Amino acid sequence: MAVNQIICGDCGEVIAKLPRATMVFADPPDNLGLKYVGFKDALPDKAYLSVVAEALWKAMVNSSIVWFSIYHKWLPYILSEYIRWKNRGREGWSYKLFIWRFTFGQHRDKDCGNGFRPIIRLVRNDAAHHPVFYPDAIREPSKRQTLYHDKRANPAGRVPDDVWDFSRVCGTFKERRQWHPTQHPEALIERIIKFSTAEGDTVIDMFAGTGTVNRVCRRLNRNCYGIEISPTYCDKIRAANDKSNS
Repeated sequence: MAVNQIICGDCGEVIAKLPRATMVFADPPDNLGLKYVGFKDALPDKAYLSVVAEALWKAMVNSSIVWFSIYHKWLPYILSEYIRWKNRGREGWSYKLFIWRFTFGQHRDKDCGNGFRPIIRLVRNDAAHHPVFYPDAIREPSKRQTLYHDKRANPAGRVPDDVWDFSRVCGTFKERRQWHPTQHPEALIERIIKFSTAEGDTVIDMFAGTGTVNRVCRRLNRNCYGIEISPTYCDKIRAANDKSNS
């Protein structure tokens, strides 16, 4: 049976004590002043970016595959950090940008609203680490199949490109946890986990939030350690997990 734990504490301290993971997922707070319980989401920019950089580095130390979901405002900073790391001799890491294109975005009357979220994938490729990806696990029907009924289409479908369409988790959705201000859709997390891991592999979620990564890992038979700094959210995730297991 897969290990599935929620650990309450600071992610930088906790992750150093955990087993090495096949994959780390991180979705830090966006520093937009949202009303979280247990921590402040309104740090000075410099302090916030320092926290983000430290979390990213800790994730890279503990795994060879890191997926980092970040608010679009901070993407240039992450890119500059990556270039700085490369210039310091960390040549073993490769960078790829994915775009989560979401529907049900917030409406704006005076300007175009935001409809995407960057998700950065960092992969370590050197003599000691050989990450494996599973593209066949995330194939989807192609337009050749569904729209044109082209016999030349691969019946197994196509591997999706790096722009992924998934709806935001709206308040009316069954998976929505109303006690938390933000939440990634389970379908998005499922694609990332299937693409990057096999059954029995270990995943670490550095900012557990609503426990989405834990829930998906449990369903997919992956080991998962979710780290969450808020005792309130830890209790709520555990309570929800206990309810779903009963």
